[in-house]
Amino acid sequence: MMNPVATMLIGIYALCLWGYHYAYFFITERKGIRTRRNLINEAVVSWFKIGLEERDHLLIVHQIRNVIMAVTFLATTVVLLMGLLFGFTISDVPWEFQNSGYPFWLMTFTLIYSFFNFLLCLRHFTRITFLVRAAPEKLKAISGEDAEVYLAKLFIRANKEYTLGRRSMLYGLVVLTWILDPFVFLFITVAMTFIFITTYDF
Repeated sequence: MMNPVATMLIGIYALCLWGYHYAYFFITERKGIRTRRNLINEAVVSWFKIGLEERDHLLIVHQIRNVIMAVTFLATTVVLLMGLLFGFTISDVPWEFQNSGYPFWLMTFTLIYSFFNFLLCLRHFTRITFLVRAAPEKLKAISGEDAEVYLAKLFIRANKEYTLGRRSMLYGLVVLTWILDPFVFLFITVAMTFIFITTYDF
């Protein structure tokens, strides 16, 4: 049976990573609410609009390619981290990970979740690179929206998954501090979430 301290730590961790971020994305999708992400999303729509009007498809694809390279690097890093994590466990490194499975499985699950989001992100970014040259009326037939809006929504969705993947990777690394002290882990998790809220999101 899970001890009360581990239950509390995992509960607060889940609230910070998944509870806060899904609530944040839900809020940013509501009309009339102004956050930094809302403003960026509006800028993305205008970027596609200008790019399509000027028929500058190659520039759009080139910029998306730069993002894809960054996502690929982070996804590869997550895979390497998981490989190291399992490798250290198998080789009986005398870590506290060996004595308590909670940090190990929490970190493993978080990194897998991060990798999954990076894959979804790559899927949407890659789709944009070949749909950007599609006939506008064909894109409008998919969702009933103008081509720039449809492409912007794909980009925004990919960016959301990129954010989840990147931040999950950071939270997964923070789990390592559980080895030092459970309450150090708790403090860093809450502090990092507070920084996201006050500095990057609102």
